[in-house]
Amino acid sequence: MSESELPGSVHGDDPSTGTEGDAHDPRGGRPRRRSSLLFRVAQVAFVAAVAFFIVRYLRRAWPAVHAHEWELHPGWLVASAALIVAYYLLNALVWWLILRGSGLPAARVPTVAVWAKSILARYLPGNVFMFVSRGWMSYRQGLDIDRVSAGMVYEQVLNVAGALVTTAALFPFWSYERDVTAWALFAIPLIVVLLHPRVFGPLAALLLRLLRRPPLRQVLPFRWVLGLLAVYAGLWLVAGLAMWTFAAAVTDVTAAAYPQLTVGFAVAFVVGLVVFFVPSGFGVREAVLAAATASVFGAGGVALAWALLVRLWQTCLELGFVGGVTLVDRATAAPSPGQAEESSPGATGAPSAQREDR
Repeated sequence: MSESELPGSVHGDDPSTGTEGDAHDPRGGRPRRRSSLLFRVAQVAFVAAVAFFIVRYLRRAWPAVHAHEWELHPGWLVASAALIVAYYLLNALVWWLILRGSGLPAARVPTVAVWAKSILARYLPGNVFMFVSRGWMSYRQGLDIDRVSAGMVYEQVLNVAGALVTTAALFPFWSYERDVTAWALFAIPLIVVLLHPRVFGPLAALLLRLLRRPPLRQVLPFRWVLGLLAVYAGLWLVAGLAMWTFAAAVTDVTAAAYPQLTVGFAVAFVVGLVVFFVPSGFGVREAVLAAATASVFGAGGVALAWALLVRLWQTCLELGFVGGVTLVDRATAAPSPGQAEESSPGATGAPSAQREDR
């Protein structure tokens, strides 16, 4: 595969998307550029509106926020930091497992570094840059871009499915209502059925065709899918524990709040993905998390203030995690003389995959 073929796989610049045609067809280029500009304007307006209402709500609820007994517990704060970093690291390792399950010779440390650096692109408008950057960096490592793209589809689907399974399993421990609990528990086998290759394959093909994306070249075996689903559900339990310890670090919460905080964080993540046009779901996730956890903190304003603190705390740890992983990758990436010669400017073709399992 030549570099000129890469944009068609990662960016979707093929005849079906029309993006290539914009460069050569002046009649089609102008309307598409205008619609893109309108989308950006609408995106900025939406984010600004969300920020405005958050600030307005906090201003009205500030007396309750100010009167709340905020206490800093360093031990819980350290525990929260360790759990959040572990959550990121485990997600990166699961991404490496997905690539290995797809038959790609992905090395562990470089793959973790690529995953870590790509998640920073979520903060750019459009959210597509996370996938584009990961695809490009994976291609630079010599990995087949079609299978990497398929892996990213599986990662997103299984992550959302894991969040939904965790929500369904913990919801009865948060608010037991007979009918709602029955539907929540029924959702678990339904999600498993939808992930079966004979069901997921056609559904994914239909969705990707509607999105004008290339189809999946292969599907993972069902046993792999079930294993990864269990792993992602477990990761959401880790994320929920991180949220509980952070809540315990700044205020008084009991162990009974764990299911509600976990479900709230998982649901906020899913809603943040739905509003894909908002960079990293900013404002939307905080609003959903605050609404889901208001009863834990006794007031909606306090819950929203805590949710904003979660965003700040998580972002700081995310930056630290990316920086640390990048340093480890660079420290362990010293090439041998033979590898340096292969990667010299005179070498032709795509970069060779790093097969050493470092």
